[in-house]
Amino acid sequence: MSYVAIIAGALAVMALGFVWYHPAVLGKSWARGAGLTEEDMKEFNPVSMIGALLMAGVIAYAFSRYVHPEEGMHQFVHGGFHGLMNGLLYVAPVLVSKGLFEKKDLGWILTGVAYWVLAIALVAGLVYWLTPLTPAAG
Repeated sequence: MSYVAIIAGALAVMALGFVWYHPAVLGKSWARGAGLTEEDMKEFNPVSMIGALLMAGVIAYAFSRYVHPEEGMHQFVHGGFHGLMNGLLYVAPVLVSKGLFEKKDLGWILTGVAYWVLAIALVAGLVYWLTPLTPAAG
């Protein structure tokens, strides 16, 4: 386990979110779908940011527990693949189901799903890449 990898992964999730949900990218349409005003979006909520960073750290930590080598594959690609599969097979169905029951707009749902699938692939790729591999015992 590498604390540097966990911290880098968590910060990468936050950086991606900053870009993804920026008003110049997808932030305005996401906010509209969430029922938030421009004023709501301008409010800084440290509790939300700290909570989001801690949860991103939990995701990075979870991937750090399963880092393993894959012959002939770069560790970032290897981890990114594991993250992509987890995002598509676990996270996306949960978020789509949740959004449908909450009667959210499909665009709003897919904006969040795409963000989380990409974020989880990114964090897993970084964690796998930045975690030093120890030689197998044997």
